[in-house]
Amino acid sequence: MTTFHYRAYNASGQTITGVLVADNVSALETRLRAAGVWLLEAKEGGSAVATEENEVSRVKVKRGDLIGFFVQMALLLKAGITLPNALERLALDAEGSKLGVVLSSIREQVAIGVPLHQAMQRFPKTFSKQITAMVEAGEVSGKLPDVFESLSGYYEWLDQLTADIRQALVYPVMVMCAASALVLLLFTFVVPRFVGLLIDLNLRVPALTRVMMAISEVLVNHWYVLVAVLVGAPVGLKLALKIPSFATAFDRALMRIPIFGPLIGMFALSRFSHNLAMLYRSGITLLRGLEICQHLVGNRAVAQAVEDVRRGVLEGVPMHKCLAQQSVFPPTLVTMIATGESSGSLDFALQSAADYYNKLIPRRIKIVFAVFDPLMMASLIAVVGIVALSVILPILQLWDVR
Repeated sequence: MTTFHYRAYNASGQTITGVLVADNVSALETRLRAAGVWLLEAKEGGSAVATEENEVSRVKVKRGDLIGFFVQMALLLKAGITLPNALERLALDAEGSKLGVVLSSIREQVAIGVPLHQAMQRFPKTFSKQITAMVEAGEVSGKLPDVFESLSGYYEWLDQLTADIRQALVYPVMVMCAASALVLLLFTFVVPRFVGLLIDLNLRVPALTRVMMAISEVLVNHWYVLVAVLVGAPVGLKLALKIPSFATAFDRALMRIPIFGPLIGMFALSRFSHNLAMLYRSGITLLRGLEICQHLVGNRAVAQAVEDVRRGVLEGVPMHKCLAQQSVFPPTLVTMIATGESSGSLDFALQSAADYYNKLIPRRIKIVFAVFDPLMMASLIAVVGIVALSVILPILQLWDVR
């Protein structure tokens, strides 16, 4: 069997491209003819008619459009509409948009016998490994409508959580921008003029004032060094994060940051619980689900822990015991999984863990920002107070001289 990249036209005269596996070009042409498509050109392997296809495969659809697609697919398939007809209807509804381009291409592939999950795999920017794996399981088990319903529920939750975080960040970001502007004004405008006054009066400068003067000197006369650091540090960090061991250690350190660290860990554990619950409930084996989840948790330390758990499960060790050996998994999650394994209802336990994080994370976000806001204000007051004190101390010295 050979993989062919082909270009063909349908009964409407439209040119279509795609990928099919066939014994030879004649078998490919026969298969396309049966679907009402006429072959124009076919090439083996990846050097195919690839320009147009690669451009299409790089299309990325917004999460909101993706949620709408999942919801409508679940409804249409439950109503008894066939998969090709459902895709055709949704492609027409989304005509002219990025989603319409993706669905048109998928519909063409499905119409000639390509499984839906394989057609989706051509669009990795739109459909993640999690989505294609669940769709594959749904096709095999005959539960495709339920799979789309699960995906819509998960992505709606994720979209709502993202919106909540953005809303919670509006006020802190505005305050931080205002504070940064104020501090910059103090060190580049107020402090330099005060330094000139101290030099003219020939006074002994206190240590705190000398520190403020040094900071002001750097900002005014050596600003390019600060800019180089601000630009170079993210670039250097991005390069360093390509080293697996450093990336794992960095993500583990992030989870230990006061206030924000536990929340970062919860996000990773939430993704783990949600994704593994959906994958396992869709009929995917536990080992395969753990393998897929490694790429979905968004945290290298947790991903490494998931890989260690998968290896333990592969050796026959119960999952909850493997989880207990990893410090990133809290006792509550381990207990829930252990209960599910002992009762033979692991799918229910995984879903319960996902629901647990559904309720816990929004509450923790409110708590974190409720603590963070006063801390940020206190920090701003402290900075302004220190600068003011560095200005007042020399003035008090002048008073003592008189």
